[in-house]
Amino acid sequence: MQVFVSHAPSDRDAAAALRADLAQLGRQVALDRGEPNGARWWETVLQRVQRCDVFVLVASPAAMRSPGCVATAKYAASLDRPVLVISAADVALPAELASAPVFTPGGLSITERIPQLRGVLLKLPAAPPLPEPLPPQPVVPYIEQLRERLEEPELAPEESRELLRQLRLRLRDEGERAAAWSLLVRMRTRPDLPAPVATEIEKVLAPGWQPDPERRVEKRYWDGMAWTTLVRHEGREFSERRVPPPEATWSGESAPAKPGRSRAAQTATPRPAAAPKPQRDPGSAPDRGRMLLIGGVSVVVVGAAVAAFTLVGGKSTSDPTSAARAFVDAVNVSDVDALGDVTCERDRARASTLFLGVQLTLERVDDAADPPTFTVLASDPGGLGGDRRTYSLVKESGSWLVCRG
Repeated sequence: MQVFVSHAPSDRDAAAALRADLAQLGRQVALDRGEPNGARWWETVLQRVQRCDVFVLVASPAAMRSPGCVATAKYAASLDRPVLVISAADVALPAELASAPVFTPGGLSITERIPQLRGVLLKLPAAPPLPEPLPPQPVVPYIEQLRERLEEPELAPEESRELLRQLRLRLRDEGERAAAWSLLVRMRTRPDLPAPVATEIEKVLAPGWQPDPERRVEKRYWDGMAWTTLVRHEGREFSERRVPPPEATWSGESAPAKPGRSRAAQTATPRPAAAPKPQRDPGSAPDRGRMLLIGGVSVVVVGAAVAAFTLVGGKSTSDPTSAARAFVDAVNVSDVDALGDVTCERDRARASTLFLGVQLTLERVDDAADPPTFTVLASDPGGLGGDRRTYSLVKESGSWLVCRG
């Protein structure tokens, strides 16, 4: 008898004990921990489910959160494989498994557990022939499939919308959040995004506090274009000036380090390179990293690694948030020309003296104020001190520009 056991990674000890019990009963056992482990992982898993005589799910909250465990269990039910649930913890099961027998080995000695497990297995019906035709195979339930779709040279509008929906769902999963965030950053660089999709991505990637993608601290400030050194941890807010922030496309693939541990002490893990910039026709939309006018809405779209912020036609931006972002970037790269483009007429001649010489982190924009304002965290390049500053925005010739006060 071939037994396929699906379990979450955190339940490996329970799965190993079950495997030993099944082997003692003379069963051939294949284990799957519900997460990718090779290029053909999912194909191999589905083939083993098809060939098994009994499908066993080690049920726990972690297993119910695992797309792989849930997908394989539902697939086994659709194939009419006999299903046995091994309860590692109390948890609600999918409707497809509602009638499956449940065996709880916890608290039983081996002399009690083995005979009871044998009895449960003997009561299971024999596996019938596979249905013809076979039911549709479940798709790969992990983010690698989304990465592959994002790398396609062309995406239809409906594909873009579905990809965005899937990535937003992945943001809710702590284990996949960093990778999903990095893919959204890459997705925003595509020149073929429909206007509504591009706008929604900008809303998701708007400035604000987010869980630290490296999970070294609790929160890290995302300024709308890149991760910053401004962090929150254990009730404190501070700037990690001597620790480079994660790249915008950091996917969270390295093991998280504990707060306070120096990065030099961590094992170096190569970070994924930014997605190559798509080639475009001369008459197509301007490069991402410029101000892209989509459906009358100004949307700031910035590549994964932003070196400079260029304004279309050399003009200032047309909404307060875009103007604040352009100002912060001009100051941080000491771009005198770009700074002049976003400075009000009163301060333009002395903009370099007034604004340069610090590194800025955009914290918030109050576009409902009259006049609109924005707040930045300013620190000197040597990291010796810092303070918060608020600047006003005034409208001149139809564009929002920055004034000192």
